[in-house]
Amino acid sequence: MAAKRAAGVFALALLLATACGDAASDEATLGTLQNDGPVRVSSQARVDVELRPTAPIKLGKNTVVVSFPANAHVELASASALMPAHGHGSPAPKIERGDEGEFLIRDLVLYMSGRWELRLGLRVDARDDEVIVAVDVP
Repeated sequence: MAAKRAAGVFALALLLATACGDAASDEATLGTLQNDGPVRVSSQARVDVELRPTAPIKLGKNTVVVSFPANAHVELASASALMPAHGHGSPAPKIERGDEGEFLIRDLVLYMSGRWELRLGLRVDARDDEVIVAVDVP
């Protein structure tokens, strides 16, 4: 009976650790946005995308600059933030066109510490594309 109870407790602990962990899916995440500089990743269609926060990532509202160094024919169509470990997201941020082909993602609300996924919807030569970047919030 004790062995059965111990196995049940272990299974419950493993389930809780999996459900509340802070790691994003390694397959879906193409890079991690850091506070110490830009991150360059490739989209599913191999478009280079560079992201850099305008200030250190923090709880609350953040702004991220998105550029496409090798391709001027890319549009940032959408942006969203998801915390996969908890299954919730945040309100849609604002997207503004900046200087020299850059885009600004404003009011990116990250309201909980842990790992978030920043999902960018791209439009490349009239085709949809996507890039996912992990964001660790202290």
